[in-house]
Amino acid sequence: MTVPHSNPPEMRWGSAPELVGPRHAYRVRRIADCLAEALQHGHVLDAGCGAGALTELLARRGYQVTAVDDSNEFVCHALARLQRAGLTPQVHVEQQDLQTLDFPEAAFDAVVCGEVLEHLADDRGATRRLARVLRPGGVMVLTVPAGPEQYDWLDRWAGHQRRYDEEGLRDLLVQSGLEIERLIHWGFPCMALYERFIQRPGLAHTGRPGRQGSMLARLARWAPVGTVFGACFAVDRIFEGRTKNGTGLLARARRPK
Repeated sequence: MTVPHSNPPEMRWGSAPELVGPRHAYRVRRIADCLAEALQHGHVLDAGCGAGALTELLARRGYQVTAVDDSNEFVCHALARLQRAGLTPQVHVEQQDLQTLDFPEAAFDAVVCGEVLEHLADDRGATRRLARVLRPGGVMVLTVPAGPEQYDWLDRWAGHQRRYDEEGLRDLLVQSGLEIERLIHWGFPCMALYERFIQRPGLAHTGRPGRQGSMLARLARWAPVGTVFGACFAVDRIFEGRTKNGTGLLARARRPK
């Protein structure tokens, strides 16, 4: 028997900068590691920086970072986070919409974009702009939620306009003039189980995503729990490239020289 539940109200993008958890923390590390495999230093654009977790990690690893987000709440939160960490000398944060991104051509050595394109009405225009600001030979690393057929109340709550399949993401990148180095499904089976049995029930039954998000954020910051979740999610790497299952797609592409 299916237990009825009331879906949480739709979240306004940028209204919950603390809404993070173990999955978010792992994804941040995954994107940074994927970038490091191709580029160990340089000027990186964090496109849609959110609360600044990826920006902070990249700065700690020695990259110069320019971070942008369309949400003023996120920009303020990211700035405060970076100031507390003492990283502001090597990071610049500003409010910009990726659909009208205003930087010179070839301004960056790399672009990272974690779970952002699905929020945008014009994801194709935004991707072309991101490709344009890459220098020739520059690297883009991005993640998006996978499986258009899985689009449901959780996507609507999070403000997602779509989910992606492998073919659609490949076309998006190629049509933006990028050459794909890696395109894989990720997040199976452990992350998929986490989403199904922890994240979704928590959001659905509380009806208060902010409260659940804060709880998950506290758990993620508690070292023993964060270590356990991280180890479980790392097991998923065994299945990457071998399955079409997973919660998301991870891509790395280059602007041709």
